[in-house]
Amino acid sequence: MRERANKFVHLITVGAIIAMLFFTMTSCSHSSFQDKIIYTRDVTSSYSDVIAEILPAYTLIRDKADDAMFSYLNKGYETDTFDVLAVGALENGVANQWYPQYLATPVIAIDRELTDVKIDSWMDLLAVKENVALSEEQPYQQLIISAISYGLEGENFSLDSAMDLLRSLRQSRRLTLNTVTEPIVICFDYQAAALIKSGRMLEIVVPREGSLTFKKGILSNKELNFSGNEKTSLLAAGFRLPDGSCDPDFYPAADYENTFELKDYSHLSSVGQDVVRAFRRSVLRTRLYSSADNREHQLFPLIYIVIVVVWLTYIVSRTLQNQVKTIFRLIGIVLLGWIIVRLIKYQLTSSLLNRYLWYGFYIFQLALPALLLWLVWRSDKMADRPMFVKGLQALALFNGILIVFVFTNDLHNLVFQLDLKNSANASDYSYGPIFYLITIVWITELAMALITLLVKSNQLPRKTALIFPLIFCLVLLVYAIGYIARIPIFWFSDYTMVVGFLSLFFLEASLQTGLVQGNSKYSDLFAHSPLNMQIINREGQPVLASANAPKFDLKLQQAALATFPSAIQTKEDTLLFSTEIKGGYAQWQEDISSLNSLHRQIEESVKKLELTNTVLEIEEKIRRELDEEDVRVQLMTQLEELIAADLLRLSSMIEGLDSTREEPGENGRIALLLCYIKRRSNLFFRRQESEALAADELIVYIDELAEIAKYAGVKILVNSELKDTVPVQQACLFYELSYKVIDWAAKIKNPHIILQLLREKEQITLRLLSSEDLGSYEPKEELRGAIALADGAYTNKDLDGAVGISLTFWQRGNQDV
Repeated sequence: MRERANKFVHLITVGAIIAMLFFTMTSCSHSSFQDKIIYTRDVTSSYSDVIAEILPAYTLIRDKADDAMFSYLNKGYETDTFDVLAVGALENGVANQWYPQYLATPVIAIDRELTDVKIDSWMDLLAVKENVALSEEQPYQQLIISAISYGLEGENFSLDSAMDLLRSLRQSRRLTLNTVTEPIVICFDYQAAALIKSGRMLEIVVPREGSLTFKKGILSNKELNFSGNEKTSLLAAGFRLPDGSCDPDFYPAADYENTFELKDYSHLSSVGQDVVRAFRRSVLRTRLYSSADNREHQLFPLIYIVIVVVWLTYIVSRTLQNQVKTIFRLIGIVLLGWIIVRLIKYQLTSSLLNRYLWYGFYIFQLALPALLLWLVWRSDKMADRPMFVKGLQALALFNGILIVFVFTNDLHNLVFQLDLKNSANASDYSYGPIFYLITIVWITELAMALITLLVKSNQLPRKTALIFPLIFCLVLLVYAIGYIARIPIFWFSDYTMVVGFLSLFFLEASLQTGLVQGNSKYSDLFAHSPLNMQIINREGQPVLASANAPKFDLKLQQAALATFPSAIQTKEDTLLFSTEIKGGYAQWQEDISSLNSLHRQIEESVKKLELTNTVLEIEEKIRRELDEEDVRVQLMTQLEELIAADLLRLSSMIEGLDSTREEPGENGRIALLLCYIKRRSNLFFRRQESEALAADELIVYIDELAEIAKYAGVKILVNSELKDTVPVQQACLFYELSYKVIDWAAKIKNPHIILQLLREKEQITLRLLSSEDLGSYEPKEELRGAIALADGAYTNKDLDGAVGISLTFWQRGNQDV
């Protein structure tokens, strides 16, 4: 196992060394000389006009790719640079010729069209309210901040005072970057002079604390032949020459008394190399937890590679399952490959190769969540289970298709929407639909891993063991989403290394919590195991054994081995198992006395359950019969309560027939009441059976009342538009109101009634119109309460001198009356 781990370490180390040699050779390789070009990084300068006069065969081009200026010397070009860099290049043989042409002093440029504040020192910048601009372009920022530090601290300066000044401006939201349009600009004096020549009304202030003066010129590997009058051209363009010659309108001599020109650049180089890192972390408060400058960009990945190799080797050495070891090794290859590709990318100057290395990031970004999902799925599977399932294979295929889309992005711009015609905007891009699909895919893979972890947590003896793996997965998910959303704390970190370390923490937590089976502390496991188990070598000598492991003779061991996976029964309550493993045998003995006892108890329980079921069936039959009788009694009681008052009234009307023989129609009223009691009982039982009544059946019931009403002296015209069904509760109330009004009409000798049932939109309405005034009819409180309980509306309407009665119900929901 250790030999394999060592081979893995050697393989990764050799790969890293080869990659380092590759990008070193690539970055140092020379390109063939094509054109006579001088590269510069100045934005505000008339230097191009000077080059056109003194070196007419050359073209001055501003470098927009942010490449190292010295890389152009390797390609056979010339570059415009400062003496601080040129001296080092000459001493180290990077360049052969240095042509200093003009002086450059960091100053404060104040736009008098925008402000009238008085400033004559670096510290005065804190006292004004105007915004202050500063360039992030290197090496300009490095030299400007060094000059500020020199003015505030003196010759043996550090960066502390300058950073405190800039940080205060930043905290007050008055420091803006990479612009020259603010009222106050910290820049070089020749840049300010160029802005004045372009029409800006600037005042150039050399701070009274002092500043540094640098020489600027052309660095080359060959001798240059200048034509014309170089001095005259530089003075006409507004530059201050190394011999002090200048236009006094731009550069008053008295203002430059506090400037200092360095002779020894060692201290400046030592302090200046920390400017970028200090500015980002101290002033901008970015890159707090990641590499902040080129030195750290190269150092951190190397440290990361060592940590990943050592840590992953240690993890693999403690893993039990060979299949899981394979997954760990693949994760290691992904983590190391990702950082190596990143390391190479930041050393190349070719935008095309740089872009495709960037595309290569997505091979690893898609592979890592898929491997973590594979690890979580595989972690509790036995060695004889397949390495993959079809779902994982399909996922890997889909990831491969997405990677093809990434690498062909230059053809369709569906992943990243780039302006390939303008290399200066290479870092300014937006996302296409395939990018969001890629994001959804890897987030889904990570979410699936989380869900699988949660499901598997029920299978572990320690339910809290998955807290740390879950935490690392959630942190990884939150971090990746934050990085994509470009939230500053995430965006300004090293995505590759953060994801790598979180993945390693997840793997370590998986081992520590038992999600992945480890082989550490096996001796303690066996010694404290309650199992009667031991592992012996081929000579029969115990290697690992529990405290209760019995001693087996050789014949018994061979017999158990021959019957595996079955066991042999050594005693009535004892089984012996034996299987061959690498290097020996595993033997264990199981006590099945409790199983035998449990089997006997189960047989007794089955017999008892059969008797109990028989008794329960009889009880259920009796209870069902009793319940049916109770229901019948309850229904009859409810029906009796419903028609009790009507039956009492019927009895009273029958008894009073002798005294009312002279009253015509009294027999008809009795017949009406009998019909009502009968049909009301029918509707009561119908309501127990269903919720709806056919509209035709309700009309039949009302027609029946109309026929009988003739004997009571009332003629009724029934008209209905209903075709479908009516809720039974509403039908009961329609029928009851119809009877009550007809009976009342017979009683007061109202001869004619029109009864209408109609549907209006979502309403069912019963209308009653009479030849006589119905306004004196008032339903009883019981009927009004029943109508209100059913969400109905009873109304009396004045119809040109007559009064009509209507009862309305809404078909859906409760409506306001």
